[in-house]
Order: sequence, then structure tokens, then C-alpha cells
Amino acid sequence: MLGGVTALIRPAPGGGLALPPGLSARPPRPGDLDALLALARADEAAAVGSSSVTRVEVAELLAPAHTTAQDDQRVVIDAAGGLLAWGLVWDHNRTDHQDVDVYCSPALGSETVRGALLDWLVARLGQRARAAGYARIVADAGCYHDDTRYASTLRSRGFTYVRTFHRLRIDLQPHQPVSVSTPPGVQVVPFEPAEDTWWALHAVLQHSFAEHWGYVPVAYDAFRASHAADPAPDLPLWRVALAEGRMVGVASASGRNAEDAGGWVADLGVLASHRGRGIARALLQAAFEANRQAGRTWVGLMVDTENATGAVGLYESVGMRQEQSVDVYQRVVHPDAVS
Repeated sequence: MLGGVTALIRPAPGGGLALPPGLSARPPRPGDLDALLALARADEAAAVGSSSVTRVEVAELLAPAHTTAQDDQRVVIDAAGGLLAWGLVWDHNRTDHQDVDVYCSPALGSETVRGALLDWLVARLGQRARAAGYARIVADAGCYHDDTRYASTLRSRGFTYVRTFHRLRIDLQPHQPVSVSTPPGVQVVPFEPAEDTWWALHAVLQHSFAEHWGYVPVAYDAFRASHAADPAPDLPLWRVALAEGRMVGVASASGRNAEDAGGWVADLGVLASHRGRGIARALLQAAFEANRQAGRTWVGLMVDTENATGAVGLYESVGMRQEQSVDVYQRVVHPDAVS
């Protein structure tokens, strides 16, 4: 246990990761998946008392469309090769708005290693900004609301609290269909993947989220690559809303929780021109019913607590309840930044 190690650790010259004696770092390997899953679960359980991290979620964090393990990730190991921490840069949509995640074993007993990984990740983001020609990268780091130790470490590394997201959940009854209240003139149907429907879906998501906090335009090619990299896209459960012969709303899904008999609404968006008609509610209900028919016993999603479109109220009105809160901390990183 390294609880007695309190010295502030900075990246070693040349971009290396300076660590306490007995520890070393390397990029993650394909065979690390199970160990990384156990690490992420232990980290979450230490913060909130239980864990819902799944194997698919960890596999997605390793997907080459979002990150390069060799350059953008490091695992910290002990002398016996046991994984004690994992830090990564994750670029979901190939933009200058990127994510950093750090998972640590409770056995470490202090925030020292997590802080060292954050220093390394900030330096790496500076390199990525220069290589991509960005004037800066906006880095987001998620922290469980009750994890005050990690929150303090983030603040000490220049990250500032900006937002809270709630994880919501609804339990489904296997033999009780979910009623879908479809507005007049609107159809809610399964998404049928084809080049033209992918283009339409991309357009709906871009326009419907344009006024949301943190919105960054995503190019079509990056959007398609991101979905192609999803290890469990759950495409049969995607639903779209059609009105006047065109797509006006989307409820996309992810199978990240299928191993726990759960479903996940990844995105729910309706064009501003068609809001106020009950389309979002119908899409959400249709998504619930699709998951029920697929044998899922619950459905979850994440929502911005300051969402200006009334999403939180909508979700609560259809029976979803808060399960967990995650605070977002943010730092602007300039090219070749050194923490």
C-alpha cells in the first residue's frame, strides 16, 4: 500500500511517467482487458459503493477509432505485473474536445499515482493539439460526485468543475408492454441502416444538439467511424421519428449493458422545429419497448442536469429515476502543454 507516498510527482523528462519506487508504466495490451475491467470496477466501487462498469465499456475505451493505446494510454503496474492504475485520452469524435479518464486501485491508498497520470495525460494532450493543428484542446474529466479525493486531485492539476450529469434508470416489466404515445402525423420506426439514412441521422443529431453545452460539430466521416468502432451498437434497437416524409428525431442505443440485462439510450435528439409535440417522449417509450422485447430488464442513460430542453423533466415523467451523479471537470490544454 502506497498511502505514505505524498510527494508531488511530475512527468519525467522526455514525456515519461515518474512513479514511486516499485511501480512502472507501459501501454495497455489486448490481454489486459479483464484486468482493466476489474480495475475500473474496483475504482467505481470505492467511490460510490458499487459498480456498473461492463466489459463492453472497457473494450470501447480501447477502440482504436477513439484512442491509440501505444501513445495515448498508460497502465501502472507493480513489480509482479499487477495493474494498479490506468490513464487514457479518449477522442470520441475526432474533434478538439476530448476526454481523459484515470482509474486507480483502492490498494494504492493515495491520489499520488492518479495525479501523476493526469500530469502525463495533460502533456500528451498538448502533443496531440500540436500534431492536429489545434489552437487548444478542451479536456473533460468525469468524477463521481461523492469522490472528493479525485475531485481535489483534478483541481490541483488545473481542472475546474463545470457540470453535473445524472445517470438515470427505469426498470422494465418483462410481460408488460410499454405504451408508446405517438403524436399525430409522426411515425416512430426502427432505424434501417443505409448510406442515406446514416446521413439523415447524422444531420438530426448535429442540429438537435447544436445549442447544448459542450456541443462540437462532428464531421460525417468521424461520426461513422465512431459508430463503426462501437463493440455493441445495438442497431436493431435504434428508433427514429419520421414526419412529413423526413427524419426529425433519433433515439440511438448501445449494448454496453447487455451482459447485465440492461439497455442504454446513447442519444435522444429531436429537431428544434419539431419539439413540443411529444416526439421525444414517443422515441423514449419506443426505445423502452424495443429493449423490453429484446429481453432487457432495465434501461439507462446520462443527462445533463442543466439541459435547456427540459430533458430531465421528460425522463422523470416517464418513470426514470436518478441512480448516480458524475461531475465534469474541464481544462483547456494548449499545444505542447506541460503540467
